[in-house]
Amino acid sequence: MPLRTSLTSLFLLAALPAQAFDLPKVEGPIPVTETSHIFNGAAWQVEPIDLAALGFQEDEYLISGTSQVHNWMPNGNYETTVTGEGAYVTRMTIRRPSDMSKFSGRVVVEIINPSAMYDWTAMWSALWGRVVANGDVYVGITSKPAVFPGLIKFDADRYGRLKFQNPIPVDQQACGQLPGEEGYSPNLSKLEENGLAWDIFTQVGAMLKSDDSPLGVQAKTVYLTGESQSGNYIVTYYKYFQPKARLDRGGKSEPIFDGFLLEAATSPEGSPIQQCATPLAADDPQQVIPGRPEPLMLINSQWDFFPYRQRAPKPDSATATDRSRTWELAGSNHGWLWQYLYGDADHKDLAKGDLLGGSEWTAWRCPPERPEVPLYMAEKAMYQHLIAWTEQGIAPPQAEPIALKPGSFDIDYDANGTAKGGLRLPMVAVPINAYGEGRATLSDGCPELVPFDAATLGKLYGSPDGYVKAFTAATDDLVQKGFLLEEDKAKLIAGAQAVKF
Repeated sequence: MPLRTSLTSLFLLAALPAQAFDLPKVEGPIPVTETSHIFNGAAWQVEPIDLAALGFQEDEYLISGTSQVHNWMPNGNYETTVTGEGAYVTRMTIRRPSDMSKFSGRVVVEIINPSAMYDWTAMWSALWGRVVANGDVYVGITSKPAVFPGLIKFDADRYGRLKFQNPIPVDQQACGQLPGEEGYSPNLSKLEENGLAWDIFTQVGAMLKSDDSPLGVQAKTVYLTGESQSGNYIVTYYKYFQPKARLDRGGKSEPIFDGFLLEAATSPEGSPIQQCATPLAADDPQQVIPGRPEPLMLINSQWDFFPYRQRAPKPDSATATDRSRTWELAGSNHGWLWQYLYGDADHKDLAKGDLLGGSEWTAWRCPPERPEVPLYMAEKAMYQHLIAWTEQGIAPPQAEPIALKPGSFDIDYDANGTAKGGLRLPMVAVPINAYGEGRATLSDGCPELVPFDAATLGKLYGSPDGYVKAFTAATDDLVQKGFLLEEDKAKLIAGAQAVKF
């Protein structure tokens, strides 16, 4: 397939009428051949997805342009100053209906997680079933230069041009090292500047709503999503960039990103605005997440929720100027099996990029008697609520927060050792084991979960049939309240039916 290069267009930021910005240059789709394919593409995950069988296709592009480097202003009102600008080349993957007449008009943009030093599509893993069912489009952006070395080692011909050019001369930079220097980390390289990311997100979002969109049609709504470190990126974007990220379309001012979905964002501070930024003081008023008209949806495990990091969560709100919801899932962990199967790259590709870290993990499996909390099921429901809130004005349900001991950020546990409160999926609402503290992940066999003894199970449920009946009722209740989707009910109940007392 021949490469296509888009024309560069200008969009006006409506909140800054005198300022215009360039949309990124788009090159692609980059051909997939017998010797070159998309890193962590849907067909090259731990569990490959045959998109063609679902009426979808995946294409990869290089995008390039210029991005400003911003800095925050202590004790301000989320204003920024510009400290320079640098050239960038990064990659963008698009998973879309092959027949675009079936396109919903909705695009989910993922800030791909870079924490493992390679692109990990955590949001795709949670949402892909709904993206496909809805006819939505998924766009993944490689967003941090720390992943460039692994991508280049994996396929230098495909990815050798990637860069986030640091505009500050090396001898004037206040942090970081050069390759080969003691303590060097790609996370803080003097060759690159992490802070180019913010303008890239804005440029990509605007491009998707423009006539130069590689989709061949303007998106109606665009949602920005991210998990863990990438969720923290969205906190920073929402605080400092969202109010200015607007465009004029059809004579009306509208936000470039219509809503936001964050999984496992760990702090209201967000990510550093640039890699050498001086951290804001603990009492700086900008350390909290402000209200914005565009919906902000956060879903957190027991390991990620803000109080676990000694921070207060953002209160839920449903006013015209502040729309936000937070769901905290009791008994859940930062990572879960489904995420690793559908978000992680094929291990042969990780080895080719020298990204296995000297050892190869094996995905853990929990027996029926130790059911893992499937956070992604609630996340799919939250995504559907985000759509309804943004596009129809229907506010999502509120979930009880995880209970804390009075006057502290310490979790209040019940007599069995499971956190009180929180959004309780059926395996927590109708327990057969204690879940204990939140964790990064479980290990194989899930020994961290402590099963109840036979006497306790008999006292609670009487028989396996009694357990399944109670589990089914809890599942029905969560579906009715909007915390789970009907499509996941059968899978959940089948898990309960497999439990042996």
